Amino acid sequence: MIAVEVHREIALPADVVWEEIRHFDRVLHWIPGGETSRINVRGEGVGAVRDIHLSTQGYVQHRLVEYDNSKRSFSYELTAGKPIGMQDYVVVASVVPLDAGRCTLSWSGRMSADSTLNEEAVGDALKVALSNMTTGIIARLSGEQPNFERQPNEDWQLRQQGRPV
Repeated sequence: MIAVEVHREIALPADVVWEEIRHFDRVLHWIPGGETSRINVRGEGVGAVRDIHLSTQGYVQHRLVEYDNSKRSFSYELTAGKPIGMQDYVVVASVVPLDAGRCTLSWSGRMSADSTLNEEAVGDALKVALSNMTTGIIARLSGEQPNFERQPNEDWQLRQQGRPV
């Protein structure tokens, strides 16, 4: 299991960024392929489960583990699927104000890879995924088109299932 961290300073107020990311059902707005993917959220608050059918990666399920509105922080864990070759992971997202018009969006977590893959490479792919989510959030809040990085191992799960990509 390895640790992964992504931090980015954003030229937007912390409350604006938090208002977007605090919703467990909005992830498709921030990711490559989100417009052709589907999501269903069951439950509310800690324990809620989101079933995501990603056009780029296949089925993924997350469970909300922690949520703290006052600290602008939440965490979730992988409960089904193996996106980009991850066996399991837990991710914490937090928004920290720097001043009235800037904040830092941070993603940190632990992950392990499918035993057939190089864990460091899959960790790097997770960093790209988290960075792309940040890019998507900034673009959405700024009314711009996101410029996503190429996602390593993006279709790994689909290839493992023998589905055409």
